[in-house]
Amino acid sequence: MKIQSSSPVNAAGELRHLLGWTQPSDFTLDEIASVLGIIVKDIAIDGSEGRILINGDSAVISINNSINNIGKRNFILGHKIGHFLLHKNASNLFSDTTLTLSEWYKKGLHEQQANIFASELLMPKQLFRDQVDGKKLSIALIKEIGEYFGTSLLATFLRYVTLGKYPVMIIFIENGIVKWKQHSQDFPFKYLPLNSKVSPWTVAGDYFSKGHLENDPEKVDAIEWFPEDFQIKYKSDWKLWEQCYRIGENSIVSCLWTY
Repeated sequence: MKIQSSSPVNAAGELRHLLGWTQPSDFTLDEIASVLGIIVKDIAIDGSEGRILINGDSAVISINNSINNIGKRNFILGHKIGHFLLHKNASNLFSDTTLTLSEWYKKGLHEQQANIFASELLMPKQLFRDQVDGKKLSIALIKEIGEYFGTSLLATFLRYVTLGKYPVMIIFIENGIVKWKQHSQDFPFKYLPLNSKVSPWTVAGDYFSKGHLENDPEKVDAIEWFPEDFQIKYKSDWKLWEQCYRIGENSIVSCLWTY
């Protein structure tokens, strides 16, 4: 099966079209890989989430067998398929860690393209919009959508940043320190310094001081998150919804959105 497009979005659409894919239940990622001549192995990999070794029109994808989240595994596999279809002439080996996958938007062009491909393959733009349109944003909604597409909570939320209706910012926090962030273009606040400490008066800050997370979104003062943002002097009384979820022993993702 040959994919003609070099655009990650178009390549994903072309692959779905050639397969006759109409919904997530049509094919598993392992079945898609098999059709493409890719062998997929779940094995122990030291220091890596996954890697692909490409040899002409065939390849072997290895995925760390410690990964027990099917949504995360799907995204890693989709990412590697993206490398196979888009970058086989650039390198015969691509290896990714948790850090390179979570900070893909800060990395090189090949990593960005592979993740754009995986997002579009797993969560096609129009189908994703159909799933979220007219629905109130919450982590419960993102979980529901992720279950439909077979994607992780983080990958689904990052897709919502691009395609959702609510202005939103996603923040990754480790040991109470902001490590990275992504936001929709219409989110009202932008300036949140990396490596800054979260305020104790936020849901995230409360977690790192008390170790407890609420099950429902909470209202927080925008100024607690964005005291240095240029817009805060015009919006000092604004409140935001905040909800967090754990993704590691000392790390959480905080999700902020407007009313």
